Amino acid sequence: MKQYDSGTFKLAVPEWCIPGDCIFGIRMASEMGLDGVQLEAGFPDTGFKLAHKRVRDLYVETARNYNMELISIVMNDSNNHGLRNGRGTKSGDLAYEGLDIALYAAADMGIPVLMVPHFMDNDIHTERDRENVVQALQYACDEAEKLRITIAAETAVPAEDFIQLLKDVDRENLKLFYDSQNYRCFRGLSPMDHLPKVYPYMLNQIHVKDGVGSAYSSKCLGEGDSQFEEQIAWLKAQDYSGWFVFENYYSQRPLRDEAIDPMDLLRKDIYKLKSELEK
Repeated sequence: MKQYDSGTFKLAVPEWCIPGDCIFGIRMASEMGLDGVQLEAGFPDTGFKLAHKRVRDLYVETARNYNMELISIVMNDSNNHGLRNGRGTKSGDLAYEGLDIALYAAADMGIPVLMVPHFMDNDIHTERDRENVVQALQYACDEAEKLRITIAAETAVPAEDFIQLLKDVDRENLKLFYDSQNYRCFRGLSPMDHLPKVYPYMLNQIHVKDGVGSAYSSKCLGEGDSQFEEQIAWLKAQDYSGWFVFENYYSQRPLRDEAIDPMDLLRKDIYKLKSELEK
């Protein structure tokens, strides 16, 4: 078995996947031997937490103290208030407010990537939705370029549809944030039918999680039907280098019921991923 190459691969976890969902999650991730953390931008009902200077400073200070990288900010509220609604609507205006806050926070904190999920209320259903999403991503990319930030769209649309979306947006700093379960979970598609097609457009940060069917994050890595091992083997064959981000929801049901300590499930996933990378 080959030795795990910590120079080629780095490991991270989103703060919302481990107990606490706050700055002490950085310390917990460090204690697990991880290299970085992905942050949540916040939600309008609680004032978008990264809008607050003291909160941003505490994240940066804590990451520095534990030698951890803050690798990206994620706008999870876009699933509740989607950019697809467009300006002039209640949800659309909240989405743009969150986008502006997240961009400012990323620049202020020195975080190079802002990720925008496209599910639930931000999924594209109509041609009008598509027009609004293209306009929003163009705006996001143009503002991000001034700040030297990459915009990463997380979506499970078929590869051909995503590539067409990239062409329509037509911005160099727009990438795909790939997720190992999304195609199977949200569309019932085989990830291996789409990964080779979207690989040239992917960011060097990848979510890894597993599950069965549409049961989101319901199994540890390799125990679901997302073809996890095949995806990792294929990525290795392409000489992928960058971040693997453990996005199984370790502190939430149903996964948390499989262990007394949710962190044991993260340990299990770390071991599984490293084992696959060492083959």
